[in-house]
Amino acid sequence: MSESGLQALVEDAAALRKLIGRRVNYMGQAYEIVDLLIEDDLLILSGDEGVDVQEDSYGRANRLVPHQHNLRFRDADGHATHVWEEMAFLDGPLKV
Repeated sequence: MSESGLQALVEDAAALRKLIGRRVNYMGQAYEIVDLLIEDDLLILSGDEGVDVQEDSYGRANRLVPHQHNLRFRDADGHATHVWEEMAFLDGPLKV
């Protein structure tokens, strides 16, 4: 994807929301984009392999959940971060 196309994507909340549910390869492992926090500029990935222990509100180990990554998709100036270069969409390249 071109630099201008990527910048248009990170500025378009509706286009970003369409990424939810897409499968990606990140750091050599398969993940699914499960959430998007526009206000915090975070893309949430949930992994197929590996689990983390999730704590309850008192800090006690409560249950096992899929491994997750919270990735900042744009910087404080509103520009796309390096995360986009490290992700490969498994169902084909992004089209903006």
